[in-house]
Amino acid sequence: MKYFKMVLCLLLMLVFFVYTAEAQEEVKIEKTVVTATLTPKEFKEVPGAFEVITAKQIKAMGAETAAEALEDAVSIDLDHVAGRGLIPQIRGLTNKRTLILIDGMRFSTGFRDTTVDLTEFPTEIIKRIEIVRGPTSALYGSEGIGGVINIITKKAPEQLSGNCTARYGMNTYGDAENTIIKASIGDTLKNFGIIASGHANITNEYDRHKDDSFTDIDDSEKYSGLLKISYDFLDTQTLSTGVFYSDASREGLRNKYGLNWDRDADSDRTSAFLQYDGTIAGARIMTRGYYSDFDSDRSYIDIGDPYADPSLQKKADKQPDREDFDIENKLYQIETRASRIFAKSHLFTLGMEYREEKRSGIENRGEIDIDKTIHNRALFLQDDFSFFDSLMITAGVRLDDHSDFGSELSPRVSVIYNILDNFRFKTSYGEGFRAPSVYELYVYTENSKGDVIPNPDLDSETSKSYEIGFEGEYKKLNAKIMAFRNDIDDMIYKKPTGNFRMQGKKRVLEYQKINLDKAYTQGIEIEAGLALPYYFRVSANSTFIDSENDDNGEDLLEVPEVKLNIRLCYDNPVLGLTANIRANYTGKQLIAPKFEDGSKDEEGGYTVWDIYAAKDIGRNFNLFAGIDNMFNKEMPYSSYRGAFFYCGLSAGF
Repeated sequence: MKYFKMVLCLLLMLVFFVYTAEAQEEVKIEKTVVTATLTPKEFKEVPGAFEVITAKQIKAMGAETAAEALEDAVSIDLDHVAGRGLIPQIRGLTNKRTLILIDGMRFSTGFRDTTVDLTEFPTEIIKRIEIVRGPTSALYGSEGIGGVINIITKKAPEQLSGNCTARYGMNTYGDAENTIIKASIGDTLKNFGIIASGHANITNEYDRHKDDSFTDIDDSEKYSGLLKISYDFLDTQTLSTGVFYSDASREGLRNKYGLNWDRDADSDRTSAFLQYDGTIAGARIMTRGYYSDFDSDRSYIDIGDPYADPSLQKKADKQPDREDFDIENKLYQIETRASRIFAKSHLFTLGMEYREEKRSGIENRGEIDIDKTIHNRALFLQDDFSFFDSLMITAGVRLDDHSDFGSELSPRVSVIYNILDNFRFKTSYGEGFRAPSVYELYVYTENSKGDVIPNPDLDSETSKSYEIGFEGEYKKLNAKIMAFRNDIDDMIYKKPTGNFRMQGKKRVLEYQKINLDKAYTQGIEIEAGLALPYYFRVSANSTFIDSENDDNGEDLLEVPEVKLNIRLCYDNPVLGLTANIRANYTGKQLIAPKFEDGSKDEEGGYTVWDIYAAKDIGRNFNLFAGIDNMFNKEMPYSSYRGAFFYCGLSAGF
């Protein structure tokens, strides 16, 4: 690989620094992760590659949505989709191969075959985000090929407390005004706990080029709320329930079929759960049922009629105002699992689940009305054990039975070897699968990135994934390096048909969903952080990715070759002052395959800089301000907002 020499040098330096360290000088780590194994693990004992983004880190970024909170994350690239949403990919594997969870629970499919639009989830509800990179199908099943992003929400505080925040911002042109109001309150009374939060996010439209009938930023209103209630009984038993609701509406101009339209899109999501946690006969038990529903409708009104150009008027007469999109996606799941220690060193976890997903409604010009339901049953087993203190192994297997695509077996094994107390070796191997979605099978879609024809004859895709690396701590330094490879058979992919349509002056290609015989992504992840004097800290992470469609030898679409993040932070608790400056570089990527003349649509690399500062005022107030995209960089295939300035005030008790 072209980065081999550089990575080898970095690895040798890491080994040297950590190997010469004394055990008592290591960085102390007390936090735990639950997503990687479904049981709490200290950072040093977590198998595979992972990352935790805390509420404190999210606040220091000025992030208002889960999407913004993931901007600096290792190996994650956020992709814009139709409807102005943001979806993640991990290690070059698209959103349908990256599983999004909230408190370990799935969501119903979102807009246009996206797993979940991360802009739906305000950071007000988030306690932390756990990211597990690499195959997780052995625990989570389909969609877990690339990894898992688990949004863990806040719990009821031990005593009455609350907060309220108001934020206002606008872009460098004085447009795209944004107002955010959010609040939360919670308390625990004896065995009863409750927390509630609400969030309102309102944005005015911004139209950079008035003559293209396309608003860069739509008028939008987003409202969401979370309510969680828990009750502890019999010392070791807990019953909890909760509901999350979000509502979003967007309105803006679009140029479609050479005509000018006003596009009005509305969506809402409701998720609710009931859960039991307890200890019975030495086994930790979790049982829950949950429900997730996503509704979306969209309409177009031709605002150019009558047209001065007779040819446009003729076209408009054939394209009347219409309801273009009216769908509902539902998900129901029941699951249970138990964890218990056997023979002193084996922690067994056994789990079962049943899931039903339903997609109904009309997409694209009212031509298709689909009512489709799928079922999935699963059984999984995991053993977490150690041969001796320095060698830990996690092995698991999962059997899924899909109503349309039969049974799939997904094994995984991970090994951690502690070379020193503060330096360890990690490696993992896992297999996974993903069944085609309803959209890929049956629904024709149109958007500015390309029109896609479904294929009812698609097969499930399967994967084999490998990773190997080292991590360690030395005094105030911590560092990780991980190499990975994902081999995917029958990868579901977009193949150009050779047809296209014009959207204004832009050529929009047409694609057909197919199965590739083979494809792969491979690369190297590097992370490092260093605490500096005078309350400063510097950290950086980078990912180098090589991908290939083996059918034609081209790179996979929309997989950046490089992702790089650098942060310089200042956190002075004495002054109550925090500040940071962040730079995110995204390398070049293939946007569209080669055209007939041999040319191809590639986007070069770009860098976005953000800055944030906050100051405590007394015990209960916090004043903050920031600039996103401070150098006004235009990013390809994203809604252009320009440099964005904001400030706000928080009050808490």
